[in-house]
This record gives sequence, C-alpha cells and structure tokens, in this order.
Amino acid sequence: MRRLQIVILLLLGVVTSKAQIIENGESNIMWGARATFDVNLPGKVHSNIIDDRMFRNGTGGTLGAVCNIYLGKKFYVEPAVSLFYDTYSYKGVTIMGDHDYMESDPGVYKFGIRIPVVLGYSFSISDMLSVSPYTGPEMSYAFDGRIKVDDKDMLGLDDDSLFGEYGDQRRFECGWKVGVAFFSGMWSFNIDGTIGMTNLMKHGLKFRENRGSVSLTRYF
Repeated sequence: MRRLQIVILLLLGVVTSKAQIIENGESNIMWGARATFDVNLPGKVHSNIIDDRMFRNGTGGTLGAVCNIYLGKKFYVEPAVSLFYDTYSYKGVTIMGDHDYMESDPGVYKFGIRIPVVLGYSFSISDMLSVSPYTGPEMSYAFDGRIKVDDKDMLGLDDDSLFGEYGDQRRFECGWKVGVAFFSGMWSFNIDGTIGMTNLMKHGLKFRENRGSVSLTRYF
C-alpha cells in the first residue's frame, strides 16, 4: 500500500509540473500530435443576382502535428500541420441528366493540408489546469475535391472535380482562427472557430467557408 501511495504521489507531481510547463517556461519547445473534429459551416454565395445559402453544413476531421514554442511572459506561438478531410453538400441544387435522370443536393468532399499558426497566452486556474486563449491565421490547400454523384454517365458530368468547370472553387484558403485551450499534464483540449477570409468561388461569385472545431493534443 505504501508503494502504491508513493507511485500516486510521483504521478501527481509529474502531472502538476507538466501542467505548468507553458506558464513557467520550463520547456522552450514541445512537440505534439493532434486529432480534430470539424463542423464545416459554408457561408452564403453572393453575386449581383444571388444571395443565398447554396451549401448545407457538414463535418470533417484533421490529423497532424503541432509545435508549441514558449516566448516568455506566458506567451507562446504554436504552428501546426495537419491533413484534413472535409464534407458538406449542396442545398437546393438539382443536376439534370439524360432521359429525365436527375440528382439533387449532391455531397462534396475535400482532402488537403492545413497549416495554422496561433499566438496564445496561458494562465493557471489550478495546479492541474491552465487555460489559454489564442488566435492566428490558418492556411489550407486542397489536394483533391469532388462532387459526389451516383451516376456521372447519366448526368453527363465529365468532370466531377470541385475545382473544375462545375464546382468552380479555388484550392487555397486562408482563415482566421480564434479559440481557447485547456492544458492538463501533457494533454490539451481545444475549442475554436475559423472565419473564412478567402473568396473560394470564381467568375464573379463570392463564397467563404467557416469552421467550428474541437481537438485533443498529446505533447511529448
């Protein structure tokens, strides 16, 4: 029993000290692995003749690595790089094909790389928990994106690329991220939102994507 008590006390000491790494500057650089669940919130499509929601909300996820760099005075900068997979769907859109064949509100997906760089400020709530608001830009580039239809041949859809003639979107996006992180031990739980700043549509249309995210990070 005494040995068990000693082990528990040692573990608590490690967790307590690790929870204060960022505040005390005990480690200038920490690497970590992060998994994120995203809720995709497409904005309205704007033009001279349209101002409507052309897409429904969707979900997605990212998986990647982070690097937490302590700057001093409780500030830190944290760049990250992740692979993402996003989905949502059209709203009120019908694609007409041959022989009266049609499909309504097809889904879309994107796969690519996402690179946020945020600046945070961390302060202790207790020996076991610290809180950090953060903000910064987030760049994304889609390697691939598709309009998901059941029968391309019947629709006469030669190109189902989201960045082709029908999808008409751009691959690069820049957004602004605002969130809060909860640090405990070598873990952090983040809640944030990203406001799209890049117009993703071509040919006179305007469209931006927003996201809400929750993530879990394990530092090493």
